[in-house]
Amino acid sequence: MQSHKACATLLISSLGLSPALAQTNPGDAVLELDLAQLASIAVPQSATITPTTARRLPASVTVIDRQMIRDTGARNLFDLLETYVPSFHYLPHHWEAPHMGMRGLIGDREDKYLIVLNGRVLNERTHFGAMSERDLPMLDDIQRIDVVRGPGSVVYGPGAVSMVINIQTESFGNNSGDAATVKLGAVETFQSLELKKGLAFGDPGHGLLLYAGIAAYEGADQDDAPMVYGNSFTTSWGQVIHAGEPTPFEVPDNHAAYRDQAKIKLHADYQLGDFRAWLRYTRGGEALTWEHKSFGTKPIGSAKPGTPQSAIPTQGVGYQQVTLDLSQRWVLSPSLSLELKGGYDSFDYERAVSSVNTPWTPVENHREDQFLLRATLTGQASETQTFAAGAEYSHAKYGIASPGYPDTPAYSTALGLMPEWGTSAYGIFGEHQWQVSDTLTNFLGLRIDKDDYSEWMWSPRWALVFAPNERDTFKSVLSRSVRKNNAEELRKQHLGGATSEPEIVQGIELIYQRSFSRELRMDLSTYYNAAEVIGFDSTTLASNRVADFTYGGVEFELSYKTDDLRLSFSQSYLRLDDFNVEPGARQKISVAHLGYGNDLSNWSNSMTKLAAAWQVHPDWRLSGDLRVFWGYAGSEYTTQNTNDINDGLAPGPFSTTAVSDRGYTDSFQEAAFLDLGAQYQVSRQGSLSLNAYNVLGWFDEQYNKRMYLINVSNYRTEAPAAALTYRHAF
Repeated sequence: MQSHKACATLLISSLGLSPALAQTNPGDAVLELDLAQLASIAVPQSATITPTTARRLPASVTVIDRQMIRDTGARNLFDLLETYVPSFHYLPHHWEAPHMGMRGLIGDREDKYLIVLNGRVLNERTHFGAMSERDLPMLDDIQRIDVVRGPGSVVYGPGAVSMVINIQTESFGNNSGDAATVKLGAVETFQSLELKKGLAFGDPGHGLLLYAGIAAYEGADQDDAPMVYGNSFTTSWGQVIHAGEPTPFEVPDNHAAYRDQAKIKLHADYQLGDFRAWLRYTRGGEALTWEHKSFGTKPIGSAKPGTPQSAIPTQGVGYQQVTLDLSQRWVLSPSLSLELKGGYDSFDYERAVSSVNTPWTPVENHREDQFLLRATLTGQASETQTFAAGAEYSHAKYGIASPGYPDTPAYSTALGLMPEWGTSAYGIFGEHQWQVSDTLTNFLGLRIDKDDYSEWMWSPRWALVFAPNERDTFKSVLSRSVRKNNAEELRKQHLGGATSEPEIVQGIELIYQRSFSRELRMDLSTYYNAAEVIGFDSTTLASNRVADFTYGGVEFELSYKTDDLRLSFSQSYLRLDDFNVEPGARQKISVAHLGYGNDLSNWSNSMTKLAAAWQVHPDWRLSGDLRVFWGYAGSEYTTQNTNDINDGLAPGPFSTTAVSDRGYTDSFQEAAFLDLGAQYQVSRQGSLSLNAYNVLGWFDEQYNKRMYLINVSNYRTEAPAAALTYRHAF
């Protein structure tokens, strides 16, 4: 029983419950709560279904709290996550929205990870994947973000093969206070306004939180954020591009909003005891810069000579999403509780891109609607064993005309004009947690998913957590996660009479955590994964295995935190072990199988990150962060191989055009991003912050380069910029 009480104390203190609970003495009544009662307390669970302590979570999880968000002055989730999360990186793309990657897994779709908000997956399913929330500069509604590094399908279902980004918004019960926040960005120009208001309805736990955010995002122009191509060539209108030099003509502003539309976030969160309902609307997206093939003449591109720059269509991707989520928890007995969760989600996707073949591709636009119902039963089998089991059903409708283009039928590159269709998906899941002894905890979990157009998908996990003393924790995790093709590909395959196979990532992770003191902690994670990558063949209408590869990595973290000072450091390293490609498969993951190095393309094998915040005075707080990516060897090998193919020096699986001049290596060198910030408490209610971004670019702009996915010889410099933020609490 003493170990049970210790578990309860640790659960309360480590997961940030109210101060009253966190400071409860061992003899207080809270320690008499059983695990089912503890589960009824609103504690975010990002890596398990059953309740547990942060120390015993069977995964590597990075927690970003409200203060950490404010310290960075982050303008979006891309930079915020890249600041704090080991092995996380993002890259832009000429044809799609920017791409987030974790532990080497990054692709031209965002369907290898999930964005989850208050327990609800927000991914777009027709074409792209995780898209909403990421680009919005309005972040004052977020309470915390948990990033589960590594496979997570056992908890969240298909798509969580690389990570899960779990966002917890503020609610009426944990509102940090009514406030208004104004941000003004210079050089990378933007303006944003956020308003937050809580309304109490008399009874404790009964109220409504209202939030509204809007931003105009103009971005940074070519002078401050140069676009650089790795090829020397002539444009269709006669200008000469030199490899490694900024383009001599204007390109779309970096990070400019899609179609110059305002970015919007609206949120209403209602609570009545154990019932919660929230309604959320977001709109965002950004302009895209052209790939060299779009306006280069042969042999670099297929643009017709004499075509003026003004004739090249504006490129960009945009979205709007509305989500209604309802949840109710019932305590059936002291050892059993039931939660029902359901709701509706509508996602509108738009993409305008240029193509050298047609000659221009029509604007892609389509909407999808989803209805969801999930039931989860959580219980305590004995004093040392808890379990959770549940089932999930969703029905999605696809091919609905986009409300953003009301006169245009739904259209995609894969399907052309889209008919309306619908599919259902089913999932069952369970987890058993057994506290074998005071020092050893065992987790067994399994999730099984089935889509009307897919095969059965299995996601098991077995984890052991050993805590021999108060300072040391050892964890071993065996897991298997899956990803299915997007809905447009599943539909096309279904019409061809085939059923889709899932993509699989399975592996082992070993974690060691050491608390040297209350202030200083070390985390060391090492993992080894095997990935079976699938792709869709539009000719055969089949999901084919593209490549099998194994890879591993190490993540080292140190964190130090006192009342006045917070420091965090991480160093991550990844290495490709073995890479095999199916005969005739087209892939841009690596060229290791052809004898060019042993690295993943589109990835930096070594990453260093440092973040700090110092309350130097009751009214002054200083902050800063540094991210260094120590080169992109795999991308350099990819360009070398492609050039060898074109020069007849190496065989290739398919023909291609040159991707860089011989000897050009600028894009593949190290990149570094340094941000600095200062916050001043103007009054009891008001605070003023000044943040400087990408400071190293003032000394050498090449430090701030961000390589493009797939077109790896191209890069865009992130502009050295600043933002002023005023936040007033009411």
